[in-house]
Amino acid sequence: MDPLPTGPVNLTELKNSYQNEFLRQLDMMPSPKAVYWEKRLMSSISLIVGHSVLKKHGVSHSFLLEPKEDSCSPPECKSIVFILSSNVKIVDCTQAFVTRDIRLFQGSPKEYHIIAIPSFSYACKNFLGEKAVLKKFTSIYEFPLTILPLDSDLVSMEDPSCFATYSISQRQQGIYQLVQGLLRFQSIFGLFPVIRAKGNKAVEVARMLTRMRREAEANLGSKSDKTPLTEVDCQTEMLILLDRSVDCLTPMLSQLTYEGLISEKWGIRHGACHLPTGTSKNSDQSKRLLLNASDELLAELRDQNFTFVGSILSKKSKDISALLSESKAATELTELKRVVSQLPEIRSTRVSLETHLAIAEQLKKHVNSDEFMLSLSAQQDILNGFETDKAHPYIEECILRGVPLHEVLQLICIQSFCNGGLKQRLLEYYKREILQVYGFENVFTLDNLDRVGLLYDSSANSAANTLPRLSLGATPTGTTTADIKQTVTAVSNMFATTLKRSLRLLVTPTFPVDSSDPDQALAQIYSGYIPISIRLIQALSMTWIPKTVSASAGQLITAGPSNVLAMTSALLTGRGSPSSVRPDSTVSGQQLSDKAAKQTRTSSAGDGSSFIINLIPGGFFEEQQVPNMLGQFGDLSNGGGKGRTTMRNKPRVIVVAFVGGVTHAEIAALRTLSVTGDANVEFVIITMGLLNAKSFIGSLIQDIQPVPLLPL
Repeated sequence: MDPLPTGPVNLTELKNSYQNEFLRQLDMMPSPKAVYWEKRLMSSISLIVGHSVLKKHGVSHSFLLEPKEDSCSPPECKSIVFILSSNVKIVDCTQAFVTRDIRLFQGSPKEYHIIAIPSFSYACKNFLGEKAVLKKFTSIYEFPLTILPLDSDLVSMEDPSCFATYSISQRQQGIYQLVQGLLRFQSIFGLFPVIRAKGNKAVEVARMLTRMRREAEANLGSKSDKTPLTEVDCQTEMLILLDRSVDCLTPMLSQLTYEGLISEKWGIRHGACHLPTGTSKNSDQSKRLLLNASDELLAELRDQNFTFVGSILSKKSKDISALLSESKAATELTELKRVVSQLPEIRSTRVSLETHLAIAEQLKKHVNSDEFMLSLSAQQDILNGFETDKAHPYIEECILRGVPLHEVLQLICIQSFCNGGLKQRLLEYYKREILQVYGFENVFTLDNLDRVGLLYDSSANSAANTLPRLSLGATPTGTTTADIKQTVTAVSNMFATTLKRSLRLLVTPTFPVDSSDPDQALAQIYSGYIPISIRLIQALSMTWIPKTVSASAGQLITAGPSNVLAMTSALLTGRGSPSSVRPDSTVSGQQLSDKAAKQTRTSSAGDGSSFIINLIPGGFFEEQQVPNMLGQFGDLSNGGGKGRTTMRNKPRVIVVAFVGGVTHAEIAALRTLSVTGDANVEFVIITMGLLNAKSFIGSLIQDIQPVPLLPL
């Protein structure tokens, strides 16, 4: 069963939108067609267009695009289509193929086409021009396949290195492609009535989205074949854009949910994972397993802490055994007819159960291993603030044993974040040990971690140097990397002193789980830790405030233990609207504090949830695209909006877009939140990539192979 139509919005419409555009371009080429694929794009396209559909539209042959000197196109094909990305190496392989093919089939009426995903860069066009091949192509079409529907509530760009790409490499194509995807989403499901963004990069996306939407409407003019966005029925209530830099801690933590552990151990790409099937450890055999809501057992398991997986599988096994026993005992004709009708379902459930029992067995070995348990224990110690200003014994042990570098950096970065940086002596000690054990070339990796604020000297990041640049309404003043480091270190500095207590990030789980208590339900995801990102989403979508905070949002923060905290509260109260407080270098600290305090009284009076938004560093932006749809921070206005009066009893549909990626555990937390208590909300998650600790830290590792000075 296709899971896409069963979600909060029918994501099949998004899939069909991409499919129709792709096939429309393909149908313009004469048949029969031969398609040459860049290998990494095949999984993406297969989510949109199946092989059988391509066959119906004239595709008779499909090949991988490889640099072979003797390859040529099938003689009977009239159209040769290359599906590729803007990679000069791939384009070079393509031009060599075309040059060879033209020489081989002189006089043959063959056409050569390029479908570039999601775009074709100027560098690639220029390269083809230099090779005198550009004019040999009948068409070069850009197919903006950006956000892929993976599940009933999940859409992804499938770029796990997205955070490093825009923060370290300073390449912004991914940000633009995310905006393109959000525009397409709006064209299908209607305007987002309200857009809220937290974090400087999220604010940048929000502003780009609103600007490009206005430009698209202005350029639409009198064209009658396209429906204006304002005339498409709104199927969502809000878009929340969340910058990964406001919560870099969560992707570094080990995930404990069933699907999160699968991601950590085997990896998940394009909604599937490859599980080893061989009996030996060195076996290369693998089985591809789809991970989506079409598997009912997986839908029940994936968001659960692994502690509860065994009991669920045991119950399901007993249910199947009972059904089989009942079928054997059936004697009456009506009973036999009912049993026969249930056999296909029983068979599929049994196959699914056997698969997940095998997966759970492998995960149990992984979870019960000394390495996993000691790493998890170290993470829990650091989260709880146990001796975070000293070298952790387990980190030292990992370095001495030479465990994979990303595992060592994961723990060190968690310690740095939770401690508000590391003391200079401790930081130098860690760096020295890493360079001596793993090689001097890793100095670039350590520099990358420092540039994004994940590993930094606490003494060099004092409050006096960072506070003047933390206003929420401020326009970024430096490069992307500098802005990201500023936000990450600011959140890190406040984590132990303010955020853990004010946001109730650490909640002791109880057994059995109280499903009516959102905090207890969320605490099961990470066994006691609730991500900052989830708290922000609660505040932005549900006007959530901690139980320890009164409705007057400023009381707790202004009662801080020091003048620094009081100044922080004053500086962190801007809004991302035209009336925001924007600090100027010529304005004194006291004047800035007075202005910000005044802004707090006007923007958050009577709304305790704005306390959370103002408390966490990073820019904030809010825009209402559909008039009279929503009041401030989620309250329905008196006028209501188009269709709202008939939908009040239906769950609110809120789209959450993660700029910089999201973990499976965070997705599990949002799904848990939507079914806990009286939330009456459903989330659709859009992300640039699906992360785990290995992929997040690994994307920041600079892969440099040392060159031997002497010949071998």
